Amino acid sequence: MRRRMSWLSLTCAVTLAGCSTPMFTMPPGPQDYRIGFHDGCDDGYAYAGSPFYALEESTQPAPSDEVYASGWQAGFEQCKNHYQRVQRVFSTVLGPP
Repeated sequence: MRRRMSWLSLTCAVTLAGCSTPMFTMPPGPQDYRIGFHDGCDDGYAYAGSPFYALEESTQPAPSDEVYASGWQAGFEQCKNHYQRVQRVFSTVLGPP
């Protein structure tokens, strides 16, 4: 039973962790902020090691576009932290007894 629950939890978490944040679920704000959030979120998942995102040479956007840059930073941090939290749960649940 425990093994079945572990696999079910793993399947659900991998499915959720692999999904990019859809544009309609972005935080409220100007369009540039929302686009920056989306781009930063994808980079955050890749940085944290999600197998669904390719790690490219991503850098923080130029501060000249302040609204986009702040959205990118917020998305990057939120999604990076989310994926790392999922990894910690998996390590705890599926790690050695």
